[in-house]
Amino acid sequence: MKKFMVIALSLTLLFVSGCSQKKEENKEKSDNKEQVMKIDSKQAKTFIDNYLRYVLKGDVSVLPSYYTEKLKIAVKDLKMATNPRPVGYSVEEGETDKNKAEFKVTIFNAHDAFPYYSADFFKYAVILDKDKMLIDAIDKENSIEIYEQDKTLFKRDKDSGKGTKVFTLKDLPTFVYSKESVREQKYQVSKDKFGPCAITQDGKSIAVSSIGKNSYVGYVKIEESKEAFNETKKIAQGDEKKKDSSEASGQQGQQQTQEKEEEKIKFTTKDIDYYFDSVINSVIFSPSGQTLVVEIKDKLGMSYINFYKTSGEKMDLKLENRFQKGRFSLTKAYFVSDNEVVFSVVPAKDATDEEAKLKGEWTIDLEKGEVNQIK
Repeated sequence: MKKFMVIALSLTLLFVSGCSQKKEENKEKSDNKEQVMKIDSKQAKTFIDNYLRYVLKGDVSVLPSYYTEKLKIAVKDLKMATNPRPVGYSVEEGETDKNKAEFKVTIFNAHDAFPYYSADFFKYAVILDKDKMLIDAIDKENSIEIYEQDKTLFKRDKDSGKGTKVFTLKDLPTFVYSKESVREQKYQVSKDKFGPCAITQDGKSIAVSSIGKNSYVGYVKIEESKEAFNETKKIAQGDEKKKDSSEASGQQGQQQTQEKEEEKIKFTTKDIDYYFDSVINSVIFSPSGQTLVVEIKDKLGMSYINFYKTSGEKMDLKLENRFQKGRFSLTKAYFVSDNEVVFSVVPAKDATDEEAKLKGEWTIDLEKGEVNQIK
């Protein structure tokens, strides 16, 4: 009898131990599964970064592979316009939980050979769909635009509903120096019409250009007067109290408000460069707004790109060592990060076999000066 009880107790202990071990194994499997299913914010940010590179490249054939079925249904017709075109982006992390990550994305759009530029703000939602990260929603939230009307540049915020006068052709300097010529000599700035322009993400800095026989590009820092802003606010409040007054009185109040808004815009201007017998095709800010890329087309129709710090310093990246001016056009530049620029290389019509091999897309690292062909 005693022997039987010992055997029974041993079997019970083995059974209990086996169950406990099985529970621990199941728990480990459950924990591992939860870890796999959880969105990693860094991986999700890389995922968004990869997607946005295809957006800037204009490769719409790839974009649907990043979408959930819900978003594919919502986005029925994918087309990329040539103008304005996306020329840069920045990504900021938002809220993240186990199954979802949100990102605040700014996409910059530039119009080539025309004074228009925008910083457009979006919210992206990334979810896990069958263990795969996909974009579930892309919501437009706001925009800042710079555009030309009647020889005047206006800045418009989507929420404001109307543009604010910022800069006119008359505000351009009369004479400037050129980095391409005798440094002590000044040259007259054309005030015939604006060329391409650009605006930073915060809306506080713009790049302006004028085009004619010769072309000019400058950097404008906007300074808003707090005193003038408060005065504008008082006028607006006064107009609100006088809602029942006559229509003529209301129009007068609106005119006063507009005049005050124009008065509050103050700015400082820094010359960037002056180009002889050339037209500016595009002006692009880096995502941080600290670097400018300017594309210039000469009188023979060949394009080239120059890089500048917003301090006015020209960056010597020695691109001409690889792509001799007059033999290649460098065009359609855009930023894929703050220090990496993609651009297209088009050899001259009478290119040699060796020169023809350089045709395609290239990248340049602005910090290291390294140039690589990617297509």
